Amino acid sequence: MTKALESAVDSASAAVLARYDELAALLATMGDRPRCDPDLSAVATAALLHEARLLDAGRFEEWLGGWTDDAVLWVPLSAPAHPGRDQSLLLDDRRRLAERVEWRRDPAAWGQQPPSLTARVVGGVEAWPAPGGGLVARSSLLIEEHRHGRRQQLAGYQVHELVGDDLRRRTKILVVAALGTGVRNPSFLL
Repeated sequence: MTKALESAVDSASAAVLARYDELAALLATMGDRPRCDPDLSAVATAALLHEARLLDAGRFEEWLGGWTDDAVLWVPLSAPAHPGRDQSLLLDDRRRLAERVEWRRDPAAWGQQPPSLTARVVGGVEAWPAPGGGLVARSSLLIEEHRHGRRQQLAGYQVHELVGDDLRRRTKILVVAALGTGVRNPSFLL
């Protein structure tokens, strides 16, 4: 390996590890935050309800369009967690999210044939200004999923980092306690 290639690999690795530390710190600080900003919380509520509606309607391409290029969707198996040290159900960047959306449309994707029907209830939205601009929001989440005549309910919370004037998703962390004990086919989680 040449020195230039070695340096590029080291730089890329450092960036990934820094992002992992950022995700872990964001998750870890949710319980210690001060009272939320009511105006930001109202803005965040509209964005999170819109995301839930897109997912429940199966409008995955439009949902994907609401992410930044450096996006990360992280679904840890427990909290607190660190994506570099602890197991995760999902740890997807923007490219992997696009693959996941494409997979949802593939008739050969047996894990989603027939597709899950979901209803998300988003509540308790709290938001704060993010250090680099935008906002950070925490919300409670209940997902009811129906597939093959069976249903399951998953409860948890989600953390979003929303950036830009159009509040694009840069980060989404979905924490569902039941994941640590086993869930029937969680392939519908996004």
